[in-house]
Amino acid sequence: MTVYPSPTQPQSTGWKRWVLIGVAIIVLTITLCCGLFVFGGWRLFTGVMGETQAIEQVITQFMETGRRNDTDAALALFADSAQSVVSRNDLERLFGNRQLFREVSSVSLRSFNIKSDVEGTTAEIAGQLNYADGSTQAFSARLQKENDQWRLIRIDFR
Repeated sequence: MTVYPSPTQPQSTGWKRWVLIGVAIIVLTITLCCGLFVFGGWRLFTGVMGETQAIEQVITQFMETGRRNDTDAALALFADSAQSVVSRNDLERLFGNRQLFREVSSVSLRSFNIKSDVEGTTAEIAGQLNYADGSTQAFSARLQKENDQWRLIRIDFR
């Protein structure tokens, strides 16, 4: 009896290679998208945190100028567009409320809305002043960004 070698089946591993390459591309794409999403979210978060800190600093500076009864320094904190609306007399009258302008230990924001349009970048905020004696005061303010600096347009106390 003659033994013939069994016929060899053609190896069809080519399609397996393409499937593995496809899976690798999908995994790489998902990884890159997730990485960009996380990086973008982190940048957005740190950007917003930086803006809120800068705005809180302007509010704190305004309260400090009122505590010192320094109307010139307070006027310098207002945006150019607000200079015609806010007068020295307005600030002197406001600073006359010595109960309002005590030592502020911190500012906490409860609402924060930044808007950029053709008029520039503005922020509408509301929050509370935390005084060193433990009392609080609610406030709201509108600010505008001028030359990368936040400046007041208005500030109201409730």
